[in-house]
Amino acid sequence: MPVFGKSRIGKNCFVDDSALIGYPCNDELKFLKEKPDEIEGCTIGANSTIRPGSIYSKARVGKNTRTGHNFLVRENTIIGDGCLIGTNVIIDNDCTIGDNCSFQTGAYVPTGSKIGNRVFLGPNASLTNDKKPVRTEYRLEAITLMDDVTVGSNATLMPGITVEEGTFIAGGALVTKDVPAWHLAKGYPAIFSELPESLKKPNRLG
Repeated sequence: MPVFGKSRIGKNCFVDDSALIGYPCNDELKFLKEKPDEIEGCTIGANSTIRPGSIYSKARVGKNTRTGHNFLVRENTIIGDGCLIGTNVIIDNDCTIGDNCSFQTGAYVPTGSKIGNRVFLGPNASLTNDKKPVRTEYRLEAITLMDDVTVGSNATLMPGITVEEGTFIAGGALVTKDVPAWHLAKGYPAIFSELPESLKKPNRLG
């Protein structure tokens, strides 16, 4: 398997031969051919299963991580223990992700996102961080998802919002503003209503 620089892989891991481990980020590409030992590399926690995909240098993924195929974790991103990173999931740079999260096929997490524990992203859920892409000065507005948030398939979250603890975002919803704790967001654009008592409980992850 291609392992770059000073990457560290914990005990009892399965890492597919096609996975790119610790691939150099932009400021390290100059080291790739002549000074490969200068590449910082990534860290993978023990008992992890890493299928074909890429984890960039300076990223850290916790123990008991599981991935699908063709995933990407960019530099300076920190992922907690027990997370599932599904097939074709993209997690950009400088993100912070808690423990026991589950990101399903095709989910997108942009630069700077902050995600708590036991967060579920359904297939093709899309977080965004730029309200006026390529039309104005580059200014990112990161999204925050608190613990036990569920985001349904094909939902879109607009830049800069905070989704509070226990919120459930329905599939296909367009969320344009902060969502209070233990609420349901549904529709296009989303409207909010309080969750029924039967759904006011942590996600069954981990």
